[in-house]
Amino acid sequence: MNTFDTVILQFFNQFAERSWTFDSLMVLIGDTDWLKGYLILPLLWWAWFRGAKSEEDRRRVLLTLCAALSAVAIARLLQLMLPYRARPVHSAELHFTIPYSFPTDLLAGWSSFPSDHAALFFALAAGLLVISPVIGGLALLHATLIVSLPRIYLGLHYPTDLLAGAILGVTTMVLVWKFRSAFRPVVDPALTWSRASPQFFYPAFFLLTSELAHLFKDTRWVAESLWHIAKLLMAR
Repeated sequence: MNTFDTVILQFFNQFAERSWTFDSLMVLIGDTDWLKGYLILPLLWWAWFRGAKSEEDRRRVLLTLCAALSAVAIARLLQLMLPYRARPVHSAELHFTIPYSFPTDLLAGWSSFPSDHAALFFALAAGLLVISPVIGGLALLHATLIVSLPRIYLGLHYPTDLLAGAILGVTTMVLVWKFRSAFRPVVDPALTWSRASPQFFYPAFFLLTSELAHLFKDTRWVAESLWHIAKLLMAR
């Protein structure tokens, strides 16, 4: 482990097991989708409806979603392809002090580099910065203080995991914005659909943003469950 990770982890870890209340608050923030993901949704929806008179903001919201989905997909692919990196809380050699009330089996066996949480929320923040500096700034604070810092404190990520995820998210948004014309086959039909059939578009838009808020956890759980059921049926 590099010095950068060591110094930051040791700084935050010195406060663990000093206060049950504080540790429990960190666990609540770090493991609650409402605080991690759903706080960002009103900002996206605000940006969408701000563009009711002009479609440019709505186009930017859709580009932001494209970037966020791409960043999460790339981060997960890198986690699977790169050498496995155990999370600090699961690394015995670190002698990591586990905060009170933290479930130690959380994300056991999942590689930590890069952080898909950081990739997602920094991509969203970068996209919202294009729409509104104020709203984008709030999203950036959320990605840093609510999403990233508790994950260091709880030992779910090394600082470099989060830094790499943040760079990945912002870079993905920059590339999507730079080559936004390439996304017109996706964005333009979505805008047309929102005008032509809002009764179908908005439920779908709600489901997409809701699942994105917690990195498609429910969708992945359902898909994995169905896959296991299918394998059992095929084995008979």
